[in-house]
Amino acid sequence: MKISGDFADLKRRKRVAPHCSECAESAMGPEAVPPKRSVLIADDDAIFRTVASGLLDSWSYDCVVVHDGEAALKVLTRDHPPTIAILDWQMPKFTGTEICQKIRGGQCRQYIYFILVSARDAREDSLEGLRSGADTYINKPLDAEELRAKLEIAKRILFMEESLRDIQAETELFINSVPSILIGTDTAGRITRWNQGAGKVFGVDEARARGHTLSEIGIAWNPALLQAEIDRVVAAGATSRPLQLPFGLADRQRVAELTLHPLRSHLDVVVGVVIVGADVTERKVLEDQVRQSQKLEAIGQLAAGIAHEINTPVQFVSHNVTFFKESWAKLLPLLACTRSLGTTPTMQAANAQVLTGFWAAAQPIDLEYLMKEIPPAIDETLDGLQRISKIVRAMKEFSHPHSNQRLDADINAAIQTTVTVSRSEWKDVADLETEFDPNLPLVPCIVDQLNQVVLNILVNAAHAIADVVGDGSNGKGRITVRTRMVEGFAEIAISDTGAGIPPEIQGRVFEPFFTTKELGKGTGQGLALAHSIIVNQHGGRIWLESEPGRGTVFLIRLPLAPAAATAGAG
Repeated sequence: MKISGDFADLKRRKRVAPHCSECAESAMGPEAVPPKRSVLIADDDAIFRTVASGLLDSWSYDCVVVHDGEAALKVLTRDHPPTIAILDWQMPKFTGTEICQKIRGGQCRQYIYFILVSARDAREDSLEGLRSGADTYINKPLDAEELRAKLEIAKRILFMEESLRDIQAETELFINSVPSILIGTDTAGRITRWNQGAGKVFGVDEARARGHTLSEIGIAWNPALLQAEIDRVVAAGATSRPLQLPFGLADRQRVAELTLHPLRSHLDVVVGVVIVGADVTERKVLEDQVRQSQKLEAIGQLAAGIAHEINTPVQFVSHNVTFFKESWAKLLPLLACTRSLGTTPTMQAANAQVLTGFWAAAQPIDLEYLMKEIPPAIDETLDGLQRISKIVRAMKEFSHPHSNQRLDADINAAIQTTVTVSRSEWKDVADLETEFDPNLPLVPCIVDQLNQVVLNILVNAAHAIADVVGDGSNGKGRITVRTRMVEGFAEIAISDTGAGIPPEIQGRVFEPFFTTKELGKGTGQGLALAHSIIVNQHGGRIWLESEPGRGTVFLIRLPLAPAAATAGAG
């Protein structure tokens, strides 16, 4: 061997190194952590082990020495293995190239710098070693300066690798500290990155998501839509528009807003997609509530105009019908008297020609029938006109913009207005009764919001009854609206004779987007809005009591004292 320095001096200065796997484990101990620049020497040549370990000891490396491939593999796959490994090409149990292949194949998460040692100076050997995963190679006999130079190169490469690992760890910490959704995919849609924000929103951890496609990770969403957007971004190389994607989470419907960005390599080639977004369910609920409020306001303004337009002709028609009724009452005695003329013998003889003409004119119009039916027809017409006027007044009251602050209000009158306006929703399937407490004091509330809550519950009650009675042709259900005072609160109870609500979902009916109605018949926002209005805006309570097969009652309690309402709001 070409060794610089005195061999005897090396032997004196080197530490005692173990020469078998058992000794190596004993020397390290089960909990021992090798120094950062520890080196594994694995060779079945005792002289090589002695000389190499002596040199490394003189260069301030910490050595672990073994004599076969099995022991080497055991050391390299333990926790905190040496970061540099000098492996003999040919060893018992496993060769140096086989060990490289196993370690590079994933048996060790830490990067290890491999130096293969061969007694043959053959180009084929060096190529085979590099293909197996080795970083470099040296030949026997050992050249100390060459070995030292290659160890210095190894230290620099390991330093850079560890720096990159630190940067990666810092990047991972930064990415996972971002509360937003951050997902990376390749061009085929396989997930390459999945931060903790995505895991929290979708309920899927990184280990389950990474390496799988969007349709394979068990999320109740539309993976085809998302994959189509990925394909579009990859093809166009441009950022997508925000995409609102509904998804299911523990039987709850939620919405994520996602934006897709192309991920480019250093060659400016699109190699994947970065998906950034957030769970916008609460924001969407608020936006929908605002839109609904704006829509109701627009409908209210329109209804107010329509009510005004209807009210004018209704008034003069009503006045005319009243005039007809009064006039008919005055004409009836005259008609009766005229009719009697034809039955008096003297008058018959004196006015034979006139009476003949009278009866000829009276016979086609069935005068007796008209005298009997016209009065109730006029009464029915007046009743209908009064009903129209009542609806018009209710529409005007319902649509009239009230204050956005809690003001003392007659909630009996407000509820009656809502009952009248909503009649078209329940009249075919249910009879509605009201039992209002006449002694109920004024209640501090926002009337518009209370009307909306009552309207939502009445509509739900009508739908629940319709599910039981159908179109109502074989009998109707019943809705009852009651008010009363209970322990300093005004209580509103709205009960129906519908099918009831199963116990397992009663606790979820006030959740946003939760609905038991089929697709297209309910958004799941009406009761969520009602809960927000009563609890957050009025400091009150809203709950339900239901028995499957017997119906449901919704109960609302509003504080009677403004101070209590203010304290409970929010």
